Amino acid sequence: MTLSKRQRLFTRLLGRLILWAYDQGYEVVLREVERTKEQQALYVKQGKSKTMNSAHIKGLAADLLVFKDDVYQTDKPAYAPLGAYWKSLNPACVWGGDWGWDANHFEVKEK
Repeated sequence: MTLSKRQRLFTRLLGRLILWAYDQGYEVVLREVERTKEQQALYVKQGKSKTMNSAHIKGLAADLLVFKDDVYQTDKPAYAPLGAYWKSLNPACVWGGDWGWDANHFEVKEK
């Protein structure tokens, strides 16, 4: 699958995730989707990211801020239902919470 087709798949699945989240009583804010290599390098230097091989560089990842009952959620358990739903959408879907530290990260594997 070409990168363009993979990006379109990601966008379609992300839309489904966001609509599902709202149906479950969450509200979400879409944060970063695509990053430049320079931005990613800065995040690695600052300790905000652990890799230069981020799916954000290819437009295949998004960070979502999740609110429940008007309260911004910052812990992994709050994101777990979204992560489980995300992974159920397609075998290529990866949830950052499975890494133990990036629960607001949702991506589609490049291959």
